[in-house]
Amino acid sequence: MSKVDEILAKQKELEEQLKLAMEEERDAVLKDIKEKIKRFDFKATDFKGLLKSRVTQKQVDEFVAKKAAEKAKKAAPKKAK
Repeated sequence: MSKVDEILAKQKELEEQLKLAMEEERDAVLKDIKEKIKRFDFKATDFKGLLKSRVTQKQVDEFVAKKAAEKAKKAAPKKAK
């Protein structure tokens, strides 16, 4: 097995370990959050303003596309009549 193959095999193994570790930590964090929500009696309405203020990737993509279209429109040469 070449050095490159060994490194690629290690990389694949590490990626799998990372995935498992992320899942385990995610589960622990989610459990902690759920316990705190119950302890402090939070309701969905307590998070309403926070959740509405978050920008989604779709909104970012739409904004970038709009700006690119505006830039392309300005850069397009005008036809002479």
